[in-house]
Amino acid sequence: MFKKLFINGYQYCARATSVVFMSIMLIACGGGGSEESPEVVIVDPVDPAPVEPTDPDDSTDPGETTDPVDYVENPDLNETENGMLNAELTNRNPDCRAYVTDANDGDYGSTGVNDRSNLAAGAPYFPGTDKESIVEIDLVIVSGDYIHSPTNPHIVGGWNYASVVETSDAELATHCRMRHNMIPNHDLGWDVGSPNENDVWVTEIDHDDMQITYLPIQPVLSNPLVADDTDRNPTNFMDYDGILLNGVGIAMDSGFCYNPDHERVNSAGNATGCGDGSVWFEIPAYTLQKPAAEKMAAIFDEYFGHGFEGTYHYHAMTHPLQTNDEGEVAPGPNGSPLIGFAKDGFPIYGQWFVNAAGELVKAQSGYTLRNWELNPDENGFGQSRKPYTDTPPFKEHGTPPTPWDVLNRSEDFDFSFTNEPFGIPLGRYIDDWVYDNGNTGNLDECNGATDINGVYGYYITEEYPYGPICTFGIHEPSFGKVPPLRWDDELADPSATIDEHGDKINGH
Repeated sequence: MFKKLFINGYQYCARATSVVFMSIMLIACGGGGSEESPEVVIVDPVDPAPVEPTDPDDSTDPGETTDPVDYVENPDLNETENGMLNAELTNRNPDCRAYVTDANDGDYGSTGVNDRSNLAAGAPYFPGTDKESIVEIDLVIVSGDYIHSPTNPHIVGGWNYASVVETSDAELATHCRMRHNMIPNHDLGWDVGSPNENDVWVTEIDHDDMQITYLPIQPVLSNPLVADDTDRNPTNFMDYDGILLNGVGIAMDSGFCYNPDHERVNSAGNATGCGDGSVWFEIPAYTLQKPAAEKMAAIFDEYFGHGFEGTYHYHAMTHPLQTNDEGEVAPGPNGSPLIGFAKDGFPIYGQWFVNAAGELVKAQSGYTLRNWELNPDENGFGQSRKPYTDTPPFKEHGTPPTPWDVLNRSEDFDFSFTNEPFGIPLGRYIDDWVYDNGNTGNLDECNGATDINGVYGYYITEEYPYGPICTFGIHEPSFGKVPPLRWDDELADPSATIDEHGDKINGH
């Protein structure tokens, strides 16, 4: 028996006894009719029916209606010398097994990458040119099962990674296992300067920084259904919100914050390496939305990725694995390809999808600017951020001034850390944004939606939050790692493995 499940207005099917994303069959709910006999569409996600390849020259207008989407396998990337280098994917299949059994046989690596963080003589991976990205995906059976208590949504999965058996049987596998060195399929990084230079904190990227991530074949929704954010862990631990098919993690949380007292504060009052010790967290990829934003604490390459303590990761996904012009033009009538998997195992897609009404649409964020209502303008919209009260002393670093504050009440702020008082516009901090309860955009609060095939997934947007800032599924505990330059810190401070709820941080 199947029932319809809705997340903020988006619908998909689940077993009535345990809300499970089907692995062998994708179930698409029928229209808004009777619950007694919903229409069920069955698609084989591993071996879909052959379809004609999409003509890249075909133009598709947003809003054009279409039939349920077919899955077009990714090309054999290993036919070329450089493998997946700068590849553009085509497959929307949400089942990770499709990427183990396709023409690539699970090899999504590449060669020929240039790493600008290792170009200088003396760098650990000098000369930094013609490097290798390792991404190997296979099928495994992991003992254990999900553990989730409705009374404690912070309990993580109970898979036993000490008991893993390789298999070639797609129906027996519990996970797709990805072995990857966190190096992308494109040029990356920036030149690394001295630690005492202004606004320089990135480190050389470690090419031997291997990680094993397990992608659940049957991702499971939380029960009760909650939007679960990734823990904002101390900087000792990289807790990823997803892994892309090029082997690189995504970090939607921020380690940048307003802290004028920090030893590495910039002239806007922001610093890096804040861990959980702040209230006002700067949005790292804000310049994707506002390219003219000044004095950002984060330093990114053109893919909105950077290396921190040796590990390269993204804070937004501009075009890895997608067409360069996807922000303006849909890649085809089926929408964007799958580019990775979120921390709960549900798919991450690009910017386009065919919605339940059969319309090809661009993913639009459901977040709007919060009205702090302090010092309102003629339209009643506040021009100042409202200070938080009763915050712990270690998080109390003041409230970031806006440009209005600098002009109209600069005496209320301490600018002793800089010779150039600077106001930060509303929208640059996470708390400047609020989900608009489905009144804005076409995505839910985790940047997710259900497509015409009944598949729930997360989408990339050009505005905040840019990707899956939270998830509705149970988190897979292997989506995280200790950065290579933080191993000593981790061993010296066991408390760094415990989150604010007293639970072990995922992956420990």
